Amino acid sequence: MIIEWNPERPKKRATELIMRTMEEGGIIAYPTDTHYGIGCDLFNIKSIRRLYAMKRLDAKRALSIICRDMKDVSTYAVLSDFSFDIVKWYLPGPFTFVLKARKIIPKLLMTDRKEVGVRIPAHPVPVGIAGLCGRPVINTSARIAGEEVITDPRVIEKAFGEGVSLIVDGGILVSEPSTVVRLADDEVELLRQGKGALDDRISG
Repeated sequence: MIIEWNPERPKKRATELIMRTMEEGGIIAYPTDTHYGIGCDLFNIKSIRRLYAMKRLDAKRALSIICRDMKDVSTYAVLSDFSFDIVKWYLPGPFTFVLKARKIIPKLLMTDRKEVGVRIPAHPVPVGIAGLCGRPVINTSARIAGEEVITDPRVIEKAFGEGVSLIVDGGILVSEPSTVVRLADDEVELLRQGKGALDDRISG
């Protein structure tokens, strides 16, 4: 099902539908400031496993989480003074920062180094969904492993079928992926160059 939802002027029916879908373990597709994302409740392990299977992802592939704000980030990941300043400067924005995960994060989502990727997109919908849940939302791009990212919500609906319970329509999104930066050891390590550009203060 494709719906329209603006968290800045939310309609009651759409809002209740999103909340109910997340509470019942459904998987939702939503627009971000990069690609369409697909996600579910952070603590619903069955839904996370279904997400892996649906996308044909390797079980060792860690997924990122979408946070509402810096308080959320610090609740689920370890922020040193060094990493806090960088994350606060670049977020919200098209970046994924890889940080040491706190124990509250399901092990399924951690890398071998016990790290997790965190995002605060510069887009009201995914941040709004996390707000409705009261905690971060799992985030992964809307595509089957090895295939191109799907840019059209109607194609997402066709590709994933009943695997995706709900799609928030954000129009056709053609963009680059987020820039992935590892900060876990108080060093800047660029893992993937994407839409976000690092400035001279940390890239030079």
